[in-house]
Amino acid sequence: MVPNSLAVAREKKWKNLIAGTKSCVLSSRFTKSACFSLGALVCQTILMLTDNKKPALCISIHDVAPTTWPECSRLLSLLDSYENIRSTLLVVPDYHHHGRIDSDPKFIDALENRLSHGDEIALHGYYHLDESPRSCNPIDWIQRRMFTQSEGEFAAISITEGLTRLQRGVDLMAHLGWPLKGFVAPAWLMGKSAQQVLKQFDFDYTTTMNGIFRLPDWQFTWSPALTYSIRSPSRRTMSLLLNQTRLILFRNAPLLRLCLHPVDCHFDDVMIQWRNFIETAMETHVPMTKAEWVLSQSKI
Repeated sequence: MVPNSLAVAREKKWKNLIAGTKSCVLSSRFTKSACFSLGALVCQTILMLTDNKKPALCISIHDVAPTTWPECSRLLSLLDSYENIRSTLLVVPDYHHHGRIDSDPKFIDALENRLSHGDEIALHGYYHLDESPRSCNPIDWIQRRMFTQSEGEFAAISITEGLTRLQRGVDLMAHLGWPLKGFVAPAWLMGKSAQQVLKQFDFDYTTTMNGIFRLPDWQFTWSPALTYSIRSPSRRTMSLLLNQTRLILFRNAPLLRLCLHPVDCHFDDVMIQWRNFIETAMETHVPMTKAEWVLSQSKI
């Protein structure tokens, strides 16, 4: 789909919101491979302190779509109660097949208002549903059916279908004139086929549960996401305890990620903990979008 003149004007209006922002940086010498240990965190922290750099805080809101916008708005109200927080909005073009985002003018206006605020839009799958055939591999089954409610859209997607959906999402964002720098797979599940597909697009980054890959070289920075699993009271209780522990462990990490979901706003204990986490993190970290953080790394 070719952007129309209005879309071109919109993109020109917003592109400077992503580029040129002064932000905190990490050393790229430790992002050559995926490091999933506290040792990597210690090394990154030492380099950050040696370089006299302040650590970064990236806050994202997942599953942004017209049907989830009332909940997303409540999460944004929480973020807006603090100064200088710019978040990354993970937008789903046709969430659960409930209708494309470009069919809802009010939603479009709301997102453009967020862009004016300084927020970033990232592509978050297309349907946010895992519609691929079931796997006989028990590990795949656990990841796709237990860790997530069949929402890992790009976990087992074919190259052909993955290419089609990513192209549709990119075209839709271009039609709306919204700058697009990042892709985040639903449920952070991205199979080998999806990784091959992603290489054919001009994204600056993608993220997993454990960190951020800077593209096209797939340079990895370890940064575990703080998020909640709240499908049951027991899961929510466990998440509250686990996240409190993880914040203590990662408090001084060079890059801290808080990943909010629309359903979070329905639970007071979760919202209270999010507020506490944000206030704690902002004492030591500088808020920025993921695109701003990635851009800062390119300047090293």
